[in-house]
Amino acid sequence: MSQAPVTERSIFLARNPLDMIASAHALQVQMCDAMERIADGLPDEVDRRLCAQVASCLEFDLPLHHHDEEHALFPLLRQRGLPEDGLETILERLAAEHSSDNDFASEIAEALETLGQGGRPSNPEMLGYMLRGFFERYRRHVHWENTLVMPLARLRLTPDDLDALQAQMNENRRQAG
Repeated sequence: MSQAPVTERSIFLARNPLDMIASAHALQVQMCDAMERIADGLPDEVDRRLCAQVASCLEFDLPLHHHDEEHALFPLLRQRGLPEDGLETILERLAAEHSSDNDFASEIAEALETLGQGGRPSNPEMLGYMLRGFFERYRRHVHWENTLVMPLARLRLTPDDLDALQAQMNENRRQAG
């Protein structure tokens, strides 16, 4: 009997959920690197399989990760953060970026799906511009989360908070699956 392939969406989280978020951040940086390779290869030197993989990540994994942060991690941080942490402004900005990133990612995913199926972009220069705009901004976004949010999460969240975070992330995957 064959097993279904394991994806980020189907994994039952058994590790520290902050480690899982950090791992997702590392995968997102790899996704940005792949987007850069795609942009560099346009219009004729494009890895179709890589386009399909990045499109899937943009369409499914990225929104799920943003959902984990906004509906599980950020509320816990708001409860535990101290005034001197300045978290409210940081979390508001990240949530706003998530919203625009999800919209932009959806547009890019559509173009990459076409490439992944052997199609050609109608405007390769515009697609390259879109890819570069997204991955450059998203790399900064991930760096900001890793530098500002994750250290505070590791400092402020209690073991009970981590259990609640893990439970919510598991539920998010169950609903997405």
